[in-house]
Amino acid sequence: MNSPRPRVAINPSNRWLPAVAALGVLVVVIAIGAFGGGDGAVTTSPPGGAGGLTVPASTLPGVVIESSPVPVVKTNLTRTLLIGLAGDDVARLQTRLAELGFAPGVADGSFGDQTQQAIWAFEKLVLKTPRAKATGKVTNNMWQLIQDPIVIHPRRADATIDPPKTHMEIYLPEQVAIVFTANKATLIMHIASGDDQEWCETLLKDTDEKGNPVFPSIESAECGVSKTPGGVFKFTRRVVGLRMGSLGGMWNPVYFNKGIAVHGATNIPLEPASHGCIRIHKRISETFQNYVNIGDRVFVWGQDGKEPEAYTKEESLPVFNRRDPNATTTTSTTTTVAVATTIPATTTTLAKPVATTTTVAVATTTAAPPTP
Repeated sequence: MNSPRPRVAINPSNRWLPAVAALGVLVVVIAIGAFGGGDGAVTTSPPGGAGGLTVPASTLPGVVIESSPVPVVKTNLTRTLLIGLAGDDVARLQTRLAELGFAPGVADGSFGDQTQQAIWAFEKLVLKTPRAKATGKVTNNMWQLIQDPIVIHPRRADATIDPPKTHMEIYLPEQVAIVFTANKATLIMHIASGDDQEWCETLLKDTDEKGNPVFPSIESAECGVSKTPGGVFKFTRRVVGLRMGSLGGMWNPVYFNKGIAVHGATNIPLEPASHGCIRIHKRISETFQNYVNIGDRVFVWGQDGKEPEAYTKEESLPVFNRRDPNATTTTSTTTTVAVATTIPATTTTLAKPVATTTTVAVATTTAAPPTP
């Protein structure tokens, strides 16, 4: 019987690990707290949170480099790769990132924003780079590490299911999300979640308080908090194409916590920026729904560092909007506003979104709301 292949854990205190593959020895395991617990299970606190679940002990070493009986043949970079460059070296980088489970886009040799975001995710997840300090650049030292046989294990592997199902893990502190299929990382993404800031805006709503459709849309001055709660959830519904909600456009959203969804967007900065949803790159959203299923579990590690199972039911709820107490009524004027609607996708690459418009009387003229 063959003995198990030894693994080398990536040590976050040594970013580049220049001799890892050559040495083939065990080094310090990546911070256990970042990958789901210590030696024993942690009971939820307070009791009864999130359905009375417990935090399972982590049995996997996190991000590791598996040693290979055959030495890895590596290439070198002659320049630092960054957004705007093009060439065969960029294509090799894109191909390798895709092999690891990241989503740099088509390996066309053009270093665009999707490739940059894949590097951000690699820096934050593998190198443990603080999210604000991610560069999106690939030096030759980083390229040597990227070529190693890196394996990214889930924090919530489910060994009781044969074969294991698909689930999603969202790490808010790192602003990274991963889809795991049979405990294998199949889609690793840079994300932008809620920034926990209070906001007050004039919204356009296509349903009334009972959920009945209305036309034209209703203007409502409301306030809320851009919170993405931690907890354990399930995907409940999806919309194909562009969904124009009260807070703006969402491409191909898949909902998992009331009105909170994973959806495509055009603005995914390094820091949290949404109203509470999980933003992913718009082009990734065009295939994201092929990776997940309705009913798949979604584990969210919160900004406060708590495990998903440690949140109570109340803590896992979104912050629901309230009427803006400072809203005032002025002389009625006429303006043209976008009507909330769903535009189904007809091709793999979405066309530029087109908003249906109508002219209605409103109290004030407001700018188009941002993406959720």
